Amino acid sequence: MMQEVSRQAGFGDAERCDITIAVDEALSNVIKHSYKGDYGRPVWLTCATEGDRLSIEIRDEGDAPDPKRLEPLPPEQVRPGGRGIYLMRSTMDEVQFERNGNTNLVRLSKYRKTRSPLQYSD
Repeated sequence: MMQEVSRQAGFGDAERCDITIAVDEALSNVIKHSYKGDYGRPVWLTCATEGDRLSIEIRDEGDAPDPKRLEPLPPEQVRPGGRGIYLMRSTMDEVQFERNGNTNLVRLSKYRKTRSPLQYSD
């Protein structure tokens, strides 16, 4: 799904791969950490474009994240797991985490670096 959304938003192959990685990591974190492995709980994913920017919002009603877990690990600290935040931050231009009431929000943004052939006009 994210490959097609980002293609329609005018991103190239490498950028589409980055966007997909970031969204996959964010969704994995929701299931693993917010919902403690419960795959039956709801997750809302919203995508929007504005100019050269693709914004992706992922919402869940799971447990609030530990703020310490939202800080990225330094790349040299290699260990199984714990790389999701690093991958999100390294593949996206903006990554934000919020807690509003009983809802978690992850906001991912990517800016198109080059003009897509779909956007050329006469």
